[in-house]
Amino acid sequence: MAKASVHIVSVPGFFGDARCFRFDPPRVLDGVEREFVTVVVSPAIGMHGPSVSVYPGREDGGCATRQLVRQTGSFTPAAPVDVEGCYALALMMLGVTELETSEAAS
Repeated sequence: MAKASVHIVSVPGFFGDARCFRFDPPRVLDGVEREFVTVVVSPAIGMHGPSVSVYPGREDGGCATRQLVRQTGSFTPAAPVDVEGCYALALMMLGVTELETSEAAS
């Protein structure tokens, strides 16, 4: 059973609300097994609608690849955006069946 837990609640440096999750067991992203993934929920700006982007992550929440290339699990949500629901749906599209949240995550 694929699980994910919140590793970093708020990752700085991304446009929107970014959260880093830890997979158990690791999942394949960008052709490589990854332990971490960063999911970014970006708001609508001007003519651009909201978006949810999934990136291979590092332990510090940064992108594990040289370029920010959206991965499986990325999508365009309807407005208004339910941020928590966007995180859950992106992880579900990655095959995660159980999401653990913890108050200890920083």
